[in-house]
Amino acid sequence: MNSLLKRIFIIFLLQVSFASSLLAGGPKKIAKINRSLWPYQINSVYEFDFASRMEMLVLINVLDDQDKCNHIDSLKKYLGLEKVAIESVNKWKEQTKEILQTNFKSLTPAGKHDFVVIPTPISWMGLVNSSKQQEKAMPDNLKAWYTEAKEFYNSYVYEQMRLAALFPRTTSEILNLDTDEINGNNFGDKQFLLTFDDGPTHVNGNTDKLISTLRQNNINGVFFVLGDMFYARRKVTSDDRLKALYGKNIVGSHGKVHKSHQKYPEWKSSISFTANIIDSVIPERKKSMYFRPPYGQRTQEVINFLEQNNSKVMLWNIDSQDWNAKISSSEVADRIITLMLVWRKGILLFHDIHPKANQALPLIWKQLNKAGVTWLDPNSL
Repeated sequence: MNSLLKRIFIIFLLQVSFASSLLAGGPKKIAKINRSLWPYQINSVYEFDFASRMEMLVLINVLDDQDKCNHIDSLKKYLGLEKVAIESVNKWKEQTKEILQTNFKSLTPAGKHDFVVIPTPISWMGLVNSSKQQEKAMPDNLKAWYTEAKEFYNSYVYEQMRLAALFPRTTSEILNLDTDEINGNNFGDKQFLLTFDDGPTHVNGNTDKLISTLRQNNINGVFFVLGDMFYARRKVTSDDRLKALYGKNIVGSHGKVHKSHQKYPEWKSSISFTANIIDSVIPERKKSMYFRPPYGQRTQEVINFLEQNNSKVMLWNIDSQDWNAKISSSEVADRIITLMLVWRKGILLFHDIHPKANQALPLIWKQLNKAGVTWLDPNSL
């Protein structure tokens, strides 16, 4: 039975990796950055905030450039799409600008490294002007980083705008469909939650190794399991062992199968099957079950059904892209740290079926150990 589970897992892994690039609206080029080009540490509150200030200003510079090219025909050409939901693109832009302005208000006062004046009160145009000042006054030791960062945010903004342009024709994490959906944007400053999709793997596989790493670092996360994978793992072990595996981590639902629940005719039974099997293994679960729709794709009907069954949607706002063969574990760590510096709060998306999360997280923790970052315990949400 154990070998059968391994075969099921390998087949599933191949299917999901292929489908992810097609269904998630993902770009051909993934945004990556080399953080070794950043010449300072980020392992203190001030150093983290200085790096955060610099990263946000580069993103603001890129967003300002995009604002000048917002004609729908230009957007279609830029994004490679025949149809563009301009309302969703504009909504994402406005939401992003609001978040960035709020983030600047959370920064510690300027210090020894700062060379850019941030005018108060904080305004978007004031930040745009500061981003232009940053570009002109860039010190020599930051020029290589700045060139890399500019390329990263150009690719990243393309990723995000493409998702927005498809929304809600193809829903995703880019925008909420309902006010009760959780995406991490309302967390406190420097509060982050770890989440992992698509497991569990076979016995002693990537899921087990990752949970062991989390346990050693006294950190808990949310594991969004697929009903079929959870059922297969249960058959080769026992309820008690499966329950013990997850320990203090929260087990959420990712549906029975990894298919878009925006278009899947059997989405209702997929949700019910997975909720029931999780409840059978963890019967004392009392809180609302979190549901993460595959690819973030859902409908208002799905949301209403979840609310009727004491469940709610949990999305994410920081995507590791760890499923993608084009990015290494160290590049995953660099991408995550960079996005944490920009967004300063939120839900991180990893996949426990891949080894990269287990390899990247220790790198992230080491670099941010004294930066004032809080890794939220999902049991306290």
